[in-house]
Amino acid sequence: MASPSQTGRKSEVLWALPYVVSLAQDVLSGPEYIEAETTAVYLVRTKQLHDAAMKRLIGLVAPPPKHPLSEAQEALKGLPRFTRGAIQYLGEYIELLVRAWCFELTGDAASKSRSLGANIRRLKPKKLGTPEELVDQLQRYNSFLYTPAKHDFTIFKGQRHRFTAREAVLVAYITMKLAERIMELSSAARLQAIAF
Repeated sequence: MASPSQTGRKSEVLWALPYVVSLAQDVLSGPEYIEAETTAVYLVRTKQLHDAAMKRLIGLVAPPPKHPLSEAQEALKGLPRFTRGAIQYLGEYIELLVRAWCFELTGDAASKSRSLGANIRRLKPKKLGTPEELVDQLQRYNSFLYTPAKHDFTIFKGQRHRFTAREAVLVAYITMKLAERIMELSSAARLQAIAF
């Protein structure tokens, strides 16, 4: 049986749970989604296509900040096999930005140490004027991707893996798009991304 941190059989590399695909389609533009899917497919094709996909992923997930994006880059280099670490480090990047954004909006110093889920719950659109769609996407990202990458080692019935390479690639694209949106709204998040 495959490790929960690895993709299982080769045939499962390009499989993805529907909620990951749905979130990618909601967060990414049409061309961005196609690029993400193409990158995932290239990972399991010829060496030349694999190298091109890897170059694209490493360029997409480029520091600053050094931590956690440099760790995410290293984890992505293990694709299509090792997937959990990539998703976890990408989630840590979003957590870092959301902490800064939440602190900027609420002034609550505890925001700097709260979990991603706790800070997202404080970003209430009606109270703080945050974009409802973005907050919803962040909640979905946390519930279905980041929390399972950190804490959930369940392998669902019929699967031999927790995350696939396709899911890791989609998460990389989703993460960088969400980060871009957060930094458009928050000067504190922009500064945090540069300074960390």
